[in-house]
Amino acid sequence: MCAKFLSPQQVRHLVRTALCSLLWLVPNAKTVQTLDSWMETFEKEVLPHLSTSKKICFIGHSLGNLFILHVLSKHKIKLDCAIFVCPCLDRLGLVPWQYDMVNTSFYKTDFDFAMLVKQAPTSYVLYSDTDPYIEPRRALHFAKVLESSPIMVKRAGHLNSGVNLNEFPLVFDLCTTRLDLNLYQHFVLSRTKDSIAKNIIDSTNKFLIISPDEGRDEGRFHFMNISKSGFGTFPSNAENWDPCDMYFTDGRTAARRGVNIIRTFIVKNTKDLERKVLQKQIELDLKSGIQVHLIENKIYISLGAEEDFGIWDDEYVCIIKRDKNGKQLELLLDSRTESIVKAQAWREQILKNSTEIKSLKEFQSWKSH
Repeated sequence: MCAKFLSPQQVRHLVRTALCSLLWLVPNAKTVQTLDSWMETFEKEVLPHLSTSKKICFIGHSLGNLFILHVLSKHKIKLDCAIFVCPCLDRLGLVPWQYDMVNTSFYKTDFDFAMLVKQAPTSYVLYSDTDPYIEPRRALHFAKVLESSPIMVKRAGHLNSGVNLNEFPLVFDLCTTRLDLNLYQHFVLSRTKDSIAKNIIDSTNKFLIISPDEGRDEGRFHFMNISKSGFGTFPSNAENWDPCDMYFTDGRTAARRGVNIIRTFIVKNTKDLERKVLQKQIELDLKSGIQVHLIENKIYISLGAEEDFGIWDDEYVCIIKRDKNGKQLELLLDSRTESIVKAQAWREQILKNSTEIKSLKEFQSWKSH
C-alpha cells in the first residue's frame, strides 16, 4: 500500500506528535485484494482517526496511489499534500497476466480529476526510468491529470526494497517540508548521525542529549535558522576556543541580518578578563551587533540558573555541561514547555543583574570596577 520509505513506526510517531495525519493502510494479508476489501479496512481502521484539525498527507506506492484516488473520490477528504510513488491509472499489460487480473477493481481512468486537484492541491509524483512495472509515460500521465510535480529518480527500479530503498529520505523530506515544525524539530529531523526513524522518535521526545562534536553542528544550525532571538551564557574560564570559527561567525551573521542575539559572559575569575581570546570574542561580537553582558560569578550562582545555556527563538533550550576546567562534556537540547519557561525566567533575572557592555572602553572600565 505504502512503500517502505516510512516504516509503521515512523508514521505512528509523526501522527502521535500531532504534526500531521498520514494515510498508512496495510490490509489483512488473508483478505482478498480488491478495492472493496481495502476500502473496508480503511473505513474501519483509518478514517475514524483522521483529524481535520491537522494537516493530512497521503503517501501511496504503486497500487496504493490508485486507492488514494478512490478514497478521495468517495470520502471527499481535503489533503494538505499527497505523494504518489510509481503511480498509474490503468492496466499495465504485464506478464504474467494475473497481476492485472487481481487488481482489476482498482483501475479507473475517468475520475473527476478537477475535483481531485482541489482536494489535493499540492502533490508530487516520484518515478524511475528503470521501473519494471510502471513505465515513465504512465507515471507522467498520472502527474499531468493530477497536476502533480513530477520527480524522476534515476535507476531506482520500482522505488522499493527490491532496490534497497528501505528508507527514502526524499519522500520523508517532501512530507516534513509541509509541516509546521519548530526550530528544535527541524534540527532533530535534519540530523545525519541516526536513521530517519530514530530522528522522528527523538523529535517527539522533546529533549535530546548530544555530544560536543554534534553540538557544533547544532550551534551552526540554530544560528543559520534562527528568525527572532537568541540568548546564551558563556563562562569566562571555558576551554580555549576560536572566536573566528564557523559557530561564532554564523552567530554574528545572524545578528547582522536583524536577529536579536544577547551573549552574557559569566566572569568566573577576574583573571579571566585578561584572556586575549575573551577580549577578541567581545570585540567581534560588539562589531556584529550582538549585545554583550557581563555578570559576576557569585551573583550568577545566586540566580540558580544553569551555568552555560542558550534559548533560541523561545522554542528550545540548549544546556552545556562542562567539567571543572571548562571542557564540554555533553549538551542537552530541551523543547519541553516547562524547560522553556524556566529558561525565560533565568534570562530575565540574568539581564536584570548583569551589565551591558557597548564598547571595549566600557569593558576596560568594568574590569577595573
